[in-house]
Amino acid sequence: MNKSIKMLAFMGLFMALLVVATVVVSFPVPTFNLYFNLGESVIYLVALVYGAIPAAVIGSVGSALSDILKGYPMWAPITFFIKGTEGFIAGYFARRFNPFAGVVMGAVFMMAGYAMAAWKLYGPGAVPVELAGDFFQVSVGAIIALLLYKRMKNFLIKDN
Repeated sequence: MNKSIKMLAFMGLFMALLVVATVVVSFPVPTFNLYFNLGESVIYLVALVYGAIPAAVIGSVGSALSDILKGYPMWAPITFFIKGTEGFIAGYFARRFNPFAGVVMGAVFMMAGYAMAAWKLYGPGAVPVELAGDFFQVSVGAIIALLLYKRMKNFLIKDN
């Protein structure tokens, strides 16, 4: 199979997986109009397997679409920027250093970005709630992605 067609097919599958992990597997956080989801695991897995650019595209488009589908349209432009940049950072640092460094650097950017957005939208009282939820979300996402990457990297990478 043509390499670019296979890559496009995998990206479509990962985009769909990201939307499902964000929209279906999510839990609302009381107050401040926030929700916990498993989308980070998909963004990090794509970053580790395919690198910065695919993770940025999937992270930005898939996550913003998820916000719209979930009923949080005011977050979609913010999410587009934060999740796209998070995916890029995770992919870049994973390739430059190691997978763990990639997810940590992506997570730090994501947490800082959403903390600033929550401050701007809801005031300083939202920041601790946002940071606590995001820390849990990126931690769970990192664990899932690192475990899946370790088990799946040869299957996903061998023909790329």
